[in-house]
Amino acid sequence: MIAGPDRLTKRLQALSLRQLRGFAAVARVGSFSSAAADLSVTQPALSALIRQIEGRLEMPLFVRTTHSVALSEPGRAILPHVERLLATAEHVFVDMSAALTHERPAIRIGVMPSAMAMVASAVAALDEVVDPPSVQLSDGRSDELLCGLGEGRLDMIVSAAPTSDPRFESQLLVEDDLLLVASSQHPLAQREIQSWLALTGSEIVHFAGGSIGELAAAALLPHGLTASQRYRVDQVESLYGLARSGLAVGILPRLYTHSVQHQHGIRLIRLGDPVVTRRIMLLHHRQLAKEHPLAADYGMQLQKHLAPQAGSVA
Repeated sequence: MIAGPDRLTKRLQALSLRQLRGFAAVARVGSFSSAAADLSVTQPALSALIRQIEGRLEMPLFVRTTHSVALSEPGRAILPHVERLLATAEHVFVDMSAALTHERPAIRIGVMPSAMAMVASAVAALDEVVDPPSVQLSDGRSDELLCGLGEGRLDMIVSAAPTSDPRFESQLLVEDDLLLVASSQHPLAQREIQSWLALTGSEIVHFAGGSIGELAAAALLPHGLTASQRYRVDQVESLYGLARSGLAVGILPRLYTHSVQHQHGIRLIRLGDPVVTRRIMLLHHRQLAKEHPLAADYGMQLQKHLAPQAGSVA
């Protein structure tokens, strides 16, 4: 018989970090012997640890056969929460150690690559304040960043990926508009702004996949335009190379074009009628202010620093 919600919550709260680490290790490798080796314990001791958890919760967390170990339905349900709790606990212990040794506490921020220059510049400016925290920046794809945030490995992320996950709150940092990238000798480069219809007849390249590819393709569609079938790119430098040669024109979010000033023979042209943007958001857990108040305060400072750029990242 499954315990009621309140009773079950108390039983979960009574689990130790050692027990949760054992559960997560077995779930990760799918083997008691391999997990025991990873944890430097004996297999009987680990098996007993898992039985203690299952006995306390009164439900199996694994389905065991002679040759395999797989998560049960309850095990699959709690694994993401266990991983987040363990990641958070690891960070808390590091922060506690920093507090005891008078070191700067850490704030872990994941950033999509195109926004790294913008965020790094803001962090450098905020470092001018008295006794700044130790900010750790790491880049990654939007799905990787969302996973890191959900698992507690990151305190906040800067991403353009939309999410309806009720665990997260988000604040707008900037509106990032799509630009046209062309050779400085291209006819389209003779004006500061062009309409989407002006691209008719041109070979157009943009990233083939991901949220940027979807955004660019959706912007082209109403005007009867599609991406080139002759030229396909997944890297910024490849797009610049095609644009510089005059073989094609490219479409990129403005945040990707900071290095264009060092690219000879390339012009950036604003695209209008309509202006198409993506929203760059700062995301964090709803409970961040309680779990890591310093990180929550830093997120507010970061948002305020970048607020003047909302609506334009020129």
